[in-house]
Amino acid sequence: MERQSKPAAMEVEPASKTTFRIPVDSDNKATEFWLFSFVRPHMSAFHLSWFSFFCCFVSTFAAPPLLPLIRDTLGLTAKDIGNAGIASVSGAVFARVAMGTACDLVGPRLSSAAIILLTTPAVYCSSIITGPSSFLLVRFFTGFSLASFV
Repeated sequence: MERQSKPAAMEVEPASKTTFRIPVDSDNKATEFWLFSFVRPHMSAFHLSWFSFFCCFVSTFAAPPLLPLIRDTLGLTAKDIGNAGIASVSGAVFARVAMGTACDLVGPRLSSAAIILLTTPAVYCSSIITGPSSFLLVRFFTGFSLASFV
């Protein structure tokens, strides 16, 4: 007697069980927190996330404590400083709206990486500004990095 084969649509492969070095639940989410570990993918993702968050935070909030030095070096007026603060908040608001849409379209990981890469030149340019208008532009574009908090 000849054995009948099942149609290709009926064959189901058993799901392969991925093993991780850190304990995980049924959704492959870590159930323990190993702070001083870089076990992939769970703890390395955690450490890269907090480090990128920290970099964005520093890039945005580094200028205000340095304002006395920046003001004297660039000859900024109180109006220039106020406008730069408004520009920073405006950039953050605009970028947060865009970041929400980007997270829905491509996901938070790629969106966060993109915003960090896009704001990196502005952070660099903060070291080479020469006047009030360049200070205003740098503050506007570094304000974009606050969107990483979305």
